[in-house]
Amino acid sequence: MPRPYVTRGHFKPMIADYIKPIELRQVISRYCDPTDALVNDFEAVARLVCVKKEEALVRQGELCTDFIINRCGLFRVSCVTDGKEDTLLFGTSGDVFTSLHSYYAGEPAVFSLVAVQDSEAWMISYDDMRRLEADHPVMVKWMRDLLVEQMFGFEKRYIYNNNKSAEERLLNFMRVCSGNLRRPSVKHISSIAPLKYIAQYLKITQSTLSRLRNKLAKTEW
Repeated sequence: MPRPYVTRGHFKPMIADYIKPIELRQVISRYCDPTDALVNDFEAVARLVCVKKEEALVRQGELCTDFIINRCGLFRVSCVTDGKEDTLLFGTSGDVFTSLHSYYAGEPAVFSLVAVQDSEAWMISYDDMRRLEADHPVMVKWMRDLLVEQMFGFEKRYIYNNNKSAEERLLNFMRVCSGNLRRPSVKHISSIAPLKYIAQYLKITQSTLSRLRNKLAKTEW
């Protein structure tokens, strides 16, 4: 069954080769062995959207009623506190996003989800996800395992950013980016994401990031 296709603006996404598109079956298969019926039902309710660079799919302070899967491209999760912006994470092909506080409790989202480059994403409404879980009980475990993985990721980032030196944080960031086949190398990320966002993610200043890049230029960077 074909997916509904929604465009945000009229353009052809310029997707980098190293951030390859991923299909819904691949995403679902991470935590369960999906039947054809489950994949078909998932595809029937998933709205494929094209997102321009710097366009937000989720805006801090507004309601988020969709479950979002990055098909291809690069997104960043950001939060503004007391006028200061912080980049919490980057997301590439296959990464999943929603503001749990908003999605489940109906409260304003506590972060924004912004495209770093022209990208594509699937969006599934809260009601459609509940119907998928009712029709396919395996989706309950799928959602639980996915959320647990995301919480582990946030815990690891919190530990590194609060207990490691700036150089250690950068080296860990580089290892994660190059060691996970679903993610581009840090060389690629630095070429498509403004360095200020990488500095925000690492909780360092841009000048510190530049100094560390120069120091590591002949080796890891």
